[in-house]
Amino acid sequence: MQHVAAARSSEAGALPQSVSTRFGAVELDQERIVTFSAGPLGFADRCRFILADGPDPRGAFELLQCLDDPELAFLVLPLEPDAGPISADDLRAACQTRGLDWASLAVLGIVTVRIEPEGARFTVNLKAPLLIDTRRRSGCQHVLASDRYRIREPLPLSSDHGG
Repeated sequence: MQHVAAARSSEAGALPQSVSTRFGAVELDQERIVTFSAGPLGFADRCRFILADGPDPRGAFELLQCLDDPELAFLVLPLEPDAGPISADDLRAACQTRGLDWASLAVLGIVTVRIEPEGARFTVNLKAPLLIDTRRRSGCQHVLASDRYRIREPLPLSSDHGG
């Protein structure tokens, strides 16, 4: 996703630092820090996060690690604003409501993993995506009004087959 990739680029000469998390050390790159005016739903006071490579070796997921609370991290799935599972019209309306720049928009869905007898079941929250303005490195979680989006949209991934 080009918008997220742009948010990942680091400035030359920046000294790498890291933060210790439950997923191991995460490099602290100032260009990948995102500030939420109000944290994600249920975490209103957690506002500073860093977008890092996820623990998935296939690279499908990323990690949104809280800098205010090292125990808090979200597995997220980058979604295409123009051709993803959320309509571009709904995302444009959300940008207008939230004062975000469409040209710098990155969309992330929070992923939930449930362990079931058949293996791991992955779902993504399409009802309340994270919207990131990659130019300003600011974001919000926006609840979409449409009933066509589900909080637990199944992903075609499992621990039994390579997705």
